[in-house]
Amino acid sequence: MGMNEQQFPVQTYPEGEVLFERGDPALKLYLIQSGEVNLFTAPGRTFLVRLKPGEFFGEQALLAGGVRSATAVAASDLVCTEVTAQGLQEIVRGQKTLLRPVLEALLLQMYLRNAITTALER
Repeated sequence: MGMNEQQFPVQTYPEGEVLFERGDPALKLYLIQSGEVNLFTAPGRTFLVRLKPGEFFGEQALLAGGVRSATAVAASDLVCTEVTAQGLQEIVRGQKTLLRPVLEALLLQMYLRNAITTALER
């Protein structure tokens, strides 16, 4: 089964739109097609990073029970492909390889790295 826009829709966000807030349930991973997004941590919206086309954010969505660790705001008009855990699982489900455990391990490692970085910045 290949990827398609029904499984992974493309969404547009105007500059200044909040995609999600820290503490929100993590439901989607975002792959930036065009534009830029700023990530902030609370309190006071401390700037963390600006991400550009080809980068992604929101990987907590692919982990069970993920919660947003930052707030994401479109720094310019933004176009993203949205990946849900369910959509990705549909692709991976048919695989008879090590793809799933490897992907889950990589996502967990990224999540832990982000959590440690956020904790050190406090």
